[in-house]
Amino acid sequence: MSRPARPEVLAPAGDRAALEAAVRGGADAVYFGLRGGAAGSGAASPFNARARAANFDAAELEETVRFLHAHGVKGYVTLNTLVFDDELPSVRGAIEACAAAGVDAVIVQDLGVMRLARALAPGLPIHASTQMTCTDAAGVELARELGAARVILARELSLDDIAAIRRATDVELEVFVHGALCIAYSGQCLTSEAIGGRSANRGACAQACRLPYRLVVDGALRDLGDAAYLLSPEDLDATDVIPDLVALGVASVKIEGRLKGPEYVGATARLYRAAIDAAVGEGAVPGATDREAALQAFSRGSGPGFLRGVDHQRLVDGRTCDHRGIEVGDARGATRRRGHEVLVVRAARPLARGEGILVEGGFAGEGEIGGRIWGLWLDGREVERAPAGGDVEVWLGPDRRLPEDVLRGARGLRGRRVFRTSDPGAARAVREALDRAPRRVAIDVRLEGRLGERPRLSAAIEGGASASVEVDAPLGRADRSPLDEATLRKQLDRLGDTPFVLRGVGLSLDGPALVPPSALNRARRALVAALLEASHRGHALAPIAAEGLVAAVAPPEAPPPAPGLFVLCRNVAQARAALDAGASGVYLDFLEMVGLGAAARELMAAGASVGVAPPRIRKPGEEKIDRYLLSLGPAAILVRSLGALLDATPGVPRIGDFSLNVTNKLAAREVLSRGLAAFTPSFDLDAAQLESLLDSPFAPFAEVVVHHPMPLFHMEHCVIAATLSEGKDHRTCGRPCEHHALSLRDRAGMDHPLEADVGCRNTVFHAAPQSAAHLVPRLAQSGVRRFRIELVREDAEAARRVVEAYRRLLAGEAAPAEVTRGLRAEGSYGVVRGSLRVLQA
Repeated sequence: MSRPARPEVLAPAGDRAALEAAVRGGADAVYFGLRGGAAGSGAASPFNARARAANFDAAELEETVRFLHAHGVKGYVTLNTLVFDDELPSVRGAIEACAAAGVDAVIVQDLGVMRLARALAPGLPIHASTQMTCTDAAGVELARELGAARVILARELSLDDIAAIRRATDVELEVFVHGALCIAYSGQCLTSEAIGGRSANRGACAQACRLPYRLVVDGALRDLGDAAYLLSPEDLDATDVIPDLVALGVASVKIEGRLKGPEYVGATARLYRAAIDAAVGEGAVPGATDREAALQAFSRGSGPGFLRGVDHQRLVDGRTCDHRGIEVGDARGATRRRGHEVLVVRAARPLARGEGILVEGGFAGEGEIGGRIWGLWLDGREVERAPAGGDVEVWLGPDRRLPEDVLRGARGLRGRRVFRTSDPGAARAVREALDRAPRRVAIDVRLEGRLGERPRLSAAIEGGASASVEVDAPLGRADRSPLDEATLRKQLDRLGDTPFVLRGVGLSLDGPALVPPSALNRARRALVAALLEASHRGHALAPIAAEGLVAAVAPPEAPPPAPGLFVLCRNVAQARAALDAGASGVYLDFLEMVGLGAAARELMAAGASVGVAPPRIRKPGEEKIDRYLLSLGPAAILVRSLGALLDATPGVPRIGDFSLNVTNKLAAREVLSRGLAAFTPSFDLDAAQLESLLDSPFAPFAEVVVHHPMPLFHMEHCVIAATLSEGKDHRTCGRPCEHHALSLRDRAGMDHPLEADVGCRNTVFHAAPQSAAHLVPRLAQSGVRRFRIELVREDAEAARRVVEAYRRLLAGEAAPAEVTRGLRAEGSYGVVRGSLRVLQA
């Protein structure tokens, strides 16, 4: 029986120390970002989704890649953000630097950048980032058509989903197995952009998901006890799932953590190296100590994420937003010991002096107690280490005074979970293990020659590079003690600080011979240098002129779609009101399909132009939703996912939605070339960038959203099911979404609507609608002919007023300022410019 194929272990690196830890930990590949673009200026690169990491200077890129290749490790560079038109020359420079340095692949999100990379460096592999939101086989195939050799799947997919995709495509698949989980689909989170102008699609996520929120149900606050972090999921730990992923033929298992330190990177790389080896029958399953070392380095609690399927009751604990490490017991109270204020902890795991602990608090961490252990008492005796199983008194030092009410017992600590946040001993053990395991690449060496001639010394890496050198002395005849394999091995096995270790030795000589040891030493050193050079190769660049890189891009030769003001509605009352107020047409985006079908037939019978909006995410098996919507005979369909973009729908105009993330003309050209009648510019564009993109021949092919509550988080996790039911998925939740209106109240007191779609995925919308009224005259002058309003919870009268205001603006009957003043006066929060404001550098 043949062994299953071995996936690579792919580790993160935010700096050189983490990169070396990944190599020593057994990673097969490392991914990292650049700073300063191709010029190596040291400035933060806008093309890297972890801009806060130290990252790597482009000027040192080749040396970094040479180091990896010398140790038999691949290097992937992250160019995984959206790119604006004026940045395309810079991203071109980054691509060229990666190709010249011999990078093994670039990880890309932007559709235009994918085409650019393929054109510039045809031999440089492209990996489609998880930011591309590939969730079905069609999305994977579209990425392949764009040039991707590998697709990094969305983290919300289950093993069954991955299996369905694997059956339908032979593209390499990469799956996240460890580290932080985003609550929103990667590439579909607009929270940081809308609230603070810090786009997650640009590497500047502000982590609003880790903030506390209160739940508002039907207008009233719902008491959820200590649960405050309703959008902060547990971290991913798929150690137990590795055998399943190996069986599925996944090409790579990926560890998240480019903002983490070398101990985390080394510990997680070691853990998954062992798990992969065990899964392919070449080692023991990693033990609890290996797993705990990784989780101790960083964890918010851990589980398999979505890999074992949706479980809304498990994914979000609600009491955790940051690193807590490993649960070690629970609090029993507080007392005094030798004049010190001490906590009493029932220890489920051993505790030691010098470790950091945290006693969890109430809502949003109120009343948390934590610090480093200065002293331990067990049965009245001071100890360095306390075993598991009993009560232990813990002193957190003179600077950690316990509140008086805690000491009096008035504030109940009893039963509160206690976590070990840091373990210096475990961290030291990880560092020592890494130091004891320098990464060495096995080589097989062979000496061949004829007497009287200079022999050749050659070496090969299994499945990799090979090299040979000529020995600078001829083979002499040996009357006694001729050169044999044992002698040759002893002479060659002096590899010292090189990344190689000698495995096999072979001789092919035409008789008893000898070679001067000094000549063999020189040949060995030359062979190592040649082998290092052979293990590293750059990629050829295509001769594409930099001039006119963007100016030469034009939309396909096709007539632009009909102009008008279109309104996305979430119930039939909104749709009727929008049409009565003068909308050119409506899109229906309903929670359930039966009502949508009835509304579509009613409105079409009345002569209305009715488009349909499928879910933004399409998983395997959900293509039937698109087929049903098309069966209604709509006037148009919104294309919201890469899989849907690949599909052909003859006879039905397709409008690419904002979720396709078009931020530059190359991307606009790409989506339009796939049969779209129009595209919706990304919400990551500010006002100046939007105007720049559309001050071009692309303007007539754009459908600009001019009014909408920004969709902040779009997520597989259902907050509604998690908080209003005990069900783990749509089959067991009882569908409270059909009976209640929910919002999330932030720290500023704003209530952000929470809605479910037909796929049971949740979207949190901004409380205040965003308006582009101030841009409409200039956009229209540039040639934009299609505009859209998106409604969420507006009643019929509010919908009518909004549509009427923009209809008058487009007709020249009202000025932008007048429209904005009117809209601000109506809603609870007015309207905002949101992502359309222009931030000064």
